[in-house]
Amino acid sequence: MDILVIDDNPEIDKMLKKFLELKGNKCTITTNGRMGLNIMRQHKFDSIILDLAMPEFTGFDVINELSKSGEIKNQKITVLTAATVTEDKANDLRKTGVNAVLRKPVGTDVLLKTIGID
Repeated sequence: MDILVIDDNPEIDKMLKKFLELKGNKCTITTNGRMGLNIMRQHKFDSIILDLAMPEFTGFDVINELSKSGEIKNQKITVLTAATVTEDKANDLRKTGVNAVLRKPVGTDVLLKTIGID
């Protein structure tokens, strides 16, 4: 799989990249929501792992921009966040087009299953 990770935490990025690549996937990392949005618009990924709580341009901003342009339907986005997200907000995100909402910390087996890696 070709996976994009958008998360501003370098430790999480490093861990996810190493883990996903060890599982045989290609993994692109960006720590900036706006940059992640631009990368998504230039390249089709099999799966996107998106943090919500980032400075300047958040995961919510990425989702809103994709939703406004209609591009969200072409993306498989899994939100992976430490931010407090109520079940109502998680449901709203799913209705918008987000594939899944996972809260950090998450087990690797759950993450793999959610993004479609057996």
